Amino acid sequence: MNDIDTILSVIENPMRRRILMALVREPHYPLQLSRELGVSQQAVMKNLDILERSGLVESRRESSDRGPFKIVYRPTSEFTLTIDMRNGMFMATISEPESNWSNDESIDMEFGEVRESLSEIDRQIAEFDRLRKEMIERRNVMIRSFMNGQIADGLDYFERNILYEMLNSPGHDLREVSRDMGVREDRMTQIMNDIEERHKDIKKR
Repeated sequence: MNDIDTILSVIENPMRRRILMALVREPHYPLQLSRELGVSQQAVMKNLDILERSGLVESRRESSDRGPFKIVYRPTSEFTLTIDMRNGMFMATISEPESNWSNDESIDMEFGEVRESLSEIDRQIAEFDRLRKEMIERRNVMIRSFMNGQIADGLDYFERNILYEMLNSPGHDLREVSRDMGVREDRMTQIMNDIEERHKDIKKR
C-alpha cells in the first residue's frame, strides 16, 4: 500500500481508525468490533467494506464450533505515513517496513524482559524522532533563509515556485523537477540560468 491519497481518505474517519487499531492487534469479526466500539454492526460493516475496497484489510471465512461460518477481517498492509508541514515545506511520505527480525524473537523471554526490551526500543524511537525534528527544522530554516535572501528577492511567483521545488527536491536534477512541475525543460533551464547570473551579480557587489 503506497497510495497516500487513498490512505488519507480512508483513515480520516475516526471509526475506521478505531477498527484498524483493533485489527492490528488480532483478527476480528464484525460482531466483535460492534461490541468493542459500541456501534451498530451495520456501521461496522459499512466501514469494513471501505477498508477492504481500499486494500487495507481483507476478509475470509472461518469455521465456528457454535454455528455457521464467520467472516473474519485482518489487515493486509504495514506502513508508516509521515507528514511534515513547515514554512516553505510540505512533504507527505509513506514507507513500508524492511525488517529481518524474526517473529519469534520474544518467545523465550519472560514478560518483564519483553516489557524492558520494548521500553528500550521506545526510548530509541523517541531519540530518533527528536533527531528527525531537529534535522527537519534545520532544513526548513535553510530554505526559509535562502528564500528571504537577496537571490530570491524580486523574483516573480512562478520563479519563486521553481526555487522552492529545486530546494525541496535536492536529490532530483533539473529535468526531473521540470517533469514534476509540468514545465518545459528549456524554460526551466533559462530561468535557473537567469537566477545563477543574478547570484553572480550579487556576489560582485
